[in-house]
Amino acid sequence: MATILVLGGNGFIGGWVAQAVRASGGDVAGAGLGAAPAGFGGPWFDLDLLSDDAADVARSLREVGPGVVVNCTGAVVGRSADLMLANAVATARLLEAIERSELNVRMIHIGSGAEYGRAPVEEPVAESACAKPLSPYGIAKLAATQLVLAAVAAGTIVLRVFNAVGPRMGTGTLPGSATRKLLDAVREGTPQIEMGPLGSVRDFVDVRDIGAAVVAAAGAASLEARLVNVGSGQGRTARELVSGLAERLGFHGAVAEEEVGSPRSQDVLWQVADISLAAQTLGWMPAHDLASSLDSMAEAARADR
Repeated sequence: MATILVLGGNGFIGGWVAQAVRASGGDVAGAGLGAAPAGFGGPWFDLDLLSDDAADVARSLREVGPGVVVNCTGAVVGRSADLMLANAVATARLLEAIERSELNVRMIHIGSGAEYGRAPVEEPVAESACAKPLSPYGIAKLAATQLVLAAVAAGTIVLRVFNAVGPRMGTGTLPGSATRKLLDAVREGTPQIEMGPLGSVRDFVDVRDIGAAVVAAAGAASLEARLVNVGSGQGRTARELVSGLAERLGFHGAVAEEEVGSPRSQDVLWQVADISLAAQTLGWMPAHDLASSLDSMAEAARADR
């Protein structure tokens, strides 16, 4: 397998993608803001798609000479303008740099289920659904997806990832925030934590399965689809996720649903991915259920405590 360059390799999803590439026996290189994460295990260069000159980025790409470029860059929280810059503008600059490099690469872009917006209850969302995002984050991610799909390079694909879960998520996400609050409550003996509304049904997909989907897309002889959902195919409430974490972290108090919910998801009450196309075109299916994800998250949280 050709070298796989993971952009955003020091981020949450990017780090797990790089790990999946190494586990598959592939050669990995990485790029991102700042230094490589500890034990990255491959070439690394400091990269800022928003400020670095496109010619310089193209030069760095040629130095690595990847056969596959995985775009895991972006932001999930921030002001509307910042989200558009980090997700859409950065992607546009990456596409320009790839074109300038004149390399024949397969680009794999990490999209988001937030691009779809509302979905009919009990109806899994297929790739053919009309994307109508409701949040600035979803709008920015959809803009990036549209830029990628408009690229003429053969082999370009968007993996539209639903709600990623895994160890050491940032506190700007519901799982990361819940983990931090639960750990603090256990340490301090607090009888209650406060969260936003937890009744929404989501498709929580393990970050290890996301990494496996990227490896499958990178190694496919040909790509029959350019937009593929990556999820668990199962709907679980956010309440189930938080209560599962509480049980594993030893918190026996109350979880009050009083705070304002995330602006990225509060208007979407039910969203589950139809993942049949991923099975058909990539030969990929998730290998981890929510219980397995929660086990890994709790284990990492206890180790870090």
